[in-house]
Amino acid sequence: MVKISASIVLYNNDVTEIKKLVSNFFEVTTDIEEVKLFLVNNSPDNVDLSKKLLEISKNNKQIFTILPTKNKGFGAGHNLVLDKINSDFHFVLNPDITIHSKNEINVMIDFMENNEKYGLLSPLIKYPDGSIQHLLKKESTLLDMALRFIGGPFFKKRKQYFVNLPDGYSKIHHADNVPGSFMMFRTQIFKEIKGFDEKYFLYMEDSDITKKVNEVSDVVFFPDAVVYHEWQRQNRKSIKGIKQMLKSMYIYFNKWGWKLW
Repeated sequence: MVKISASIVLYNNDVTEIKKLVSNFFEVTTDIEEVKLFLVNNSPDNVDLSKKLLEISKNNKQIFTILPTKNKGFGAGHNLVLDKINSDFHFVLNPDITIHSKNEINVMIDFMENNEKYGLLSPLIKYPDGSIQHLLKKESTLLDMALRFIGGPFFKKRKQYFVNLPDGYSKIHHADNVPGSFMMFRTQIFKEIKGFDEKYFLYMEDSDITKKVNEVSDVVFFPDAVVYHEWQRQNRKSIKGIKQMLKSMYIYFNKWGWKLW
């Protein structure tokens, strides 16, 4: 019997959208024997959202609401489930993820059950219009992060190389740096590495946890399964978002080494 769990960290999200997300998740997991979904309200001052999440979980015994008293960041929010899950596989989901059919979940589970060397799976992630999001990256370096900040037409080949272009999205392969918008962990591995490093409030926590998994297991990019991501992270464009990104980069490179290129 396969058991799965999932966590979604919320921050002032629209309740209608949350209900749509929850409905979608349970629609695509009907073939799974045991399913648990954890909703974490990382906006503790939003009392109305907390009440509505409690109502959602009250009406469904498979849903559990977690209400931290302080927002300690994306990774810390997901870590709140570590002592509450006993599943075979644990999914980390963004609120803006949509899965079109249960086949996507089923093929991921089938692959992981038949390839025990992998502790983390990242599927092919697309925009709602069907175009591929180039979120699968090489290991972060100072040069590559600087080029992402600068933008523009400079160093085009290097930028493509960093996001695994031109052909890194067409086949199953080992991954060095996968996005946090949708992650499928082998629960045993997620617990072994103690989840996300909570020093990151936002940004770079996905790069960090990929490296942590690769130290004890292996990370795989699996394009045979597809999920859709609306990409609602607009905070990066603000001054506050830029400062947070720079802080996270400092934490990351200080921890893993200051690799120039």
